[in-house]
Amino acid sequence: MEEHTTMSTLTIKTKLAQRDTEAQCLLKRTPSSYLFGQAYGLWFYISLFLFTLLITHNVSPQQYGIFATIQTTINTILYIIALGLEDAIVTFVPRVSTGHGKAASAQLIRRLLGLRCIVLIASACIIIFSLPTLATLATFIPIQGATNAARALGNPALQAHALPIAIYVLGAGITNLLMAVSAARMQMHQVFFIGSATQLLLLVLGYIALLNGWNIDGVLWMQAIVGVLSAIFFASWLAPFLATPGGLYTQPLKPVLQVGISAWQTNLVSGALLKQASLILLGIFAISLTSIGYFNLSFQLADAANALMVAGFAGVGGSALATAFIGNNYERLARCWQTLIKVETLLAAPGLIFCLFNAPNLAHAIYGSQYDPVGSLLAIFVFFNILTRVIGSTIHQSCLYVIGKPKLVALSQWISLLLVIGVGCVTIPTLGPAGALIADGVARVAAGVLLLTWMLNKLPQEYPRALLSFTWRFLLAPTLAALPNIFWHPSDRILLGISGVVFIILFLGFLLIIKPLTAMDIEMVEVMKPRIAHYLRWFARE
Repeated sequence: MEEHTTMSTLTIKTKLAQRDTEAQCLLKRTPSSYLFGQAYGLWFYISLFLFTLLITHNVSPQQYGIFATIQTTINTILYIIALGLEDAIVTFVPRVSTGHGKAASAQLIRRLLGLRCIVLIASACIIIFSLPTLATLATFIPIQGATNAARALGNPALQAHALPIAIYVLGAGITNLLMAVSAARMQMHQVFFIGSATQLLLLVLGYIALLNGWNIDGVLWMQAIVGVLSAIFFASWLAPFLATPGGLYTQPLKPVLQVGISAWQTNLVSGALLKQASLILLGIFAISLTSIGYFNLSFQLADAANALMVAGFAGVGGSALATAFIGNNYERLARCWQTLIKVETLLAAPGLIFCLFNAPNLAHAIYGSQYDPVGSLLAIFVFFNILTRVIGSTIHQSCLYVIGKPKLVALSQWISLLLVIGVGCVTIPTLGPAGALIADGVARVAAGVLLLTWMLNKLPQEYPRALLSFTWRFLLAPTLAALPNIFWHPSDRILLGISGVVFIILFLGFLLIIKPLTAMDIEMVEVMKPRIAHYLRWFARE
C-alpha cells in the first residue's frame, strides 16, 4: 500500500513537472509570436491608414462621414455577435492543450467554431431582411433622432448595402475566431502570412473600386469579398489541427462561456458601444456629418498610434498570461504581468508622446489642409491614450480573465459607458467632437484605474512597486525628447521626418542617462533572448 502511494505521488509530480515544462516552452515562444504578430499589426495599421487615405482623397468629407458611420455599425455588429469566444479561446486553449493534449484543445475549438457559425448565419439573415422592419419600428419612437434614424434605415441606398455588410460579417466573424486560435497556440506566423496578403488584396481592390467610380458601395463589396477569402485561407491552413480526433478529456463549456460572455460585454462596450454612444450623442446634439468625420479620423488615428507598436500582443499576451498561471502560479503570473506592461510601455509610449507634441502637423501632413481641424482633436485623444496605455488596462483585463474574475472586467466597462454618456452630455453641446473625445478618454482611464485596483489585490506587492518605478523613469525620457517641438513646428512631411529622427536621438540619449531598466529586467530578457539582453544593459541600472 505504501509503495502504491509512493508511485502515485511520483506520477503526480512527474505530470506536474511535465506540465510546467510545457508551459515554459510555450512562454519561450511568446517573443517570436509577438514579432510575427507585430509585423502583421504594423502592416495592418499601415494598410488601414493607406485605405483611409485612399478614401479621403477620392470622396468628399461628407461621403467619408457616411462611410465612417457604416464602418462603426459593422464593428458594432461584429462585437455583438462575437460572444467573447476569442478571449475564451486565448484563456482556455493554452491550459487545455498543456494539461490534456492537442486532441482536447482541437475538440474545444471545433465546438466553439460551430457555435460561431450558427450565430453568424442567424445574424446575416437579420442584417439582410430586417432593415425595413427596423425602420418601421423606429418611427414609433417619439423623438426626432429616432425619426431621422427611421428615414436613414428606409433609404434604398442603405438597404442596398445590407448584403455586402452581411457577407463581410460572415467572413470576418470566422476569421477573427481562427486568428485567436493561432494566437492561443503561439503560432502567429499564420496570422502574419494570411492577414498581410488579404490586407494587400483589400487595398488593390479598393483602389480599383474607387478608380472605376464605384464609390462607397464598391468599397463595401471589396471588403466583403476579402473577408470571405480570409476565412477560407485560415480554415484551410488550420484544417489538419482542427480535424484532430477528440481525446479522453472534454473541456466543460460552462466556464468557457462564462469567460466568453463577460469578455463579450467588455469588448462590446470598449470596442463598439463607447464610440457608438459618442456618435449617437453627436447626432442628438445636431453635430454635422463633416465634424463626425473629423471625430472618426482623430479617434482612428489616435487608436492606431496607441496600438501600432503593441499590436503583436493581441491574443499573444493573453495566451502568455494563461500559460503563466498554469498550476495557479501567482508568482509567475505577476512576473508575466509586469513584463508585458513594461514592454507595452517601452514600445507604445514614445510614439504616442511624439504624436501628442506634433498632432496638428501630423494631421496636416497625413490628410491635407481640408482636414486641419483633426489636429487639435488628435492631441486630445492621444493624451488619454497615453494614460490608458501606461496604466496597463489591456493586461489587467487579460489577467482577470485568467484568474477567474471576468465579471469585474465587464463591470468596469459598463461603468465607463455610463461615464461616456454622462460626460458627453455635458461636453458635446459646447465642444462638439472634442467633447466626445474627452468623454471617451475619461471613461477609458477610469476603467483602467478600476482594473488596476482589482489586480493589485491579487499580486505580490513587490511587482507593482517595481513597475511604478520603471514607468515614471521611462516616461521622463520621451517627454524631455519631445520638448523641442513646443518651439519647432515642422510644416511638411520632410521636416516632420527630420523632427522624428531628432526625437529618437534625444530619446535614446535620455534613456542612457535615466536608465529605467533594472538588473532583474535584464535577467528575465536573458532567459528569453540573450542577444537582446546584451544591448539592453546600456539602459539598466547596476
